[in-house]
Amino acid sequence: MASGDGKKLLFLTRHEWLGASTRYRSVQFFPLLEELGFSVMQRPLFSDCYLKQRISGRRPLALIACRLANRLLTIRRDLKEADAVIIEKELFPFLPAISERLAHKKGVPLIYDFDDAIWHAYERQYAGPYGPILANKIARIIRRADHIVVGSHYLEKQIQDWGAAPVSLFPTTVPQASYYGQGRDTKKTTAIVWIGSMSTGRYLLPVFPVFARLAAETGARVRAIGFSRQLLTGTVPDWLDIEPWHPDTEIDLMASGNIGIMPIPDEPFERGKCGFKLVQYMGLGLPIVASPVGENRFILQDGKTGLLADSNDEWYRAIKTLLNNPVAAANMGRLGHDVFLSRYSTEQVAKHWAALLSALINKARR
Repeated sequence: MASGDGKKLLFLTRHEWLGASTRYRSVQFFPLLEELGFSVMQRPLFSDCYLKQRISGRRPLALIACRLANRLLTIRRDLKEADAVIIEKELFPFLPAISERLAHKKGVPLIYDFDDAIWHAYERQYAGPYGPILANKIARIIRRADHIVVGSHYLEKQIQDWGAAPVSLFPTTVPQASYYGQGRDTKKTTAIVWIGSMSTGRYLLPVFPVFARLAAETGARVRAIGFSRQLLTGTVPDWLDIEPWHPDTEIDLMASGNIGIMPIPDEPFERGKCGFKLVQYMGLGLPIVASPVGENRFILQDGKTGLLADSNDEWYRAIKTLLNNPVAAANMGRLGHDVFLSRYSTEQVAKHWAALLSALINKARR
C-alpha cells in the first residue's frame, strides 16, 4: 500500500463541509489519507456560513468577494508548502481559464477532480456571448493538469476526448463503517425514499403522478429527504413526507424505506452525474429504481440490484413489482450491498487516491 511519508496535500475544495460534493469527494478521505502518512490541508472557497445563507435564499455578495480574495491569499501562502494540489472542479468559478494558472507550481503535481459536467452548467447559465468562453474553460484548464480524477464514465470520456492528462475514474462513495447494509433489517416506515437537495428536487416532480397512483392503490408513501417545499406550486400531497437533511438522521431515514429511487432527466448535465444516491442505497442494502441515465447504467445492474425505468409507466411497474415481491426486493438489496463493498466504499477508493498521489509526487521529484 502507498505511504504518504509526510507528503503535504493541498485540497482547494469548493465548499467547507456542508457541500455534498466536497464532503464526499474530498473531506471524507482526509482521515484515511492521514492514516496512510499524508498531511492534509483543506482550503475551501466557500465556507459553511456562506452555504447556509445560500440555502436560506440569500445571495451574500460581500461574502463572495471576501472568499475570492481569501482564496488568492491561500494559494500564495499554502502552495509553497504543498507536495500536490487537488482542485475540486475549478479554482475560480465564473472566471476565465487564465485565472487557474495561479495554482501551478513547477514540481508540484496538479490534479482536478470533477463529479459534475460543469461545462454544461455554464452553457445553461449563459446563453449570451460569454457562454462559449466559460463552457470551453474546462477543456483548456485540464490540459495543464498532471492528472484528472472523475466520478463517472461520461466525464471520463469527455475529458479523454479533449486530449487531457491521464484520467482516473474514482466513484463517489460512502464509508462501509457507516453503511453496512442496515436497511435490510431496519423496521420500515415508508415505501419509497429519495434523498437530494434543493437543486435536484425538481427531478422528482415528473414522477409525482406515479406516486399519487401508487398511493391510491396501495397506500404507499414517499419520503423525500432534503426536498424543498418551494418546488411545489400547491399544498404538499398527502402521500409525501418531506424531511430536512441532517447528517445525524439521513441514514436512518433512508434505511427505514423499502425502495430507494433516483429519477433524473436525460440531459447533458445530468449525464455527467455520478449516481451517488444509488451508492447510498446500495450501501444500506435497499433495492433501487432509477432512470437509465449516465452513471446509473453502470452502477445499477438492471434486474439484479434494482430496476431501470424510462417512463412513468415503467416507474409505476418497477416500484409496484418491488412492493409486491418483498423476497425478490430483498435479494436485490443484498446483491447491491455486495457490489457496494467491492466497488463503491470510501475505504476502497481511499487506497486508490493514496496510490495515485504517491505516484504523482514521486514522479515530480525525479
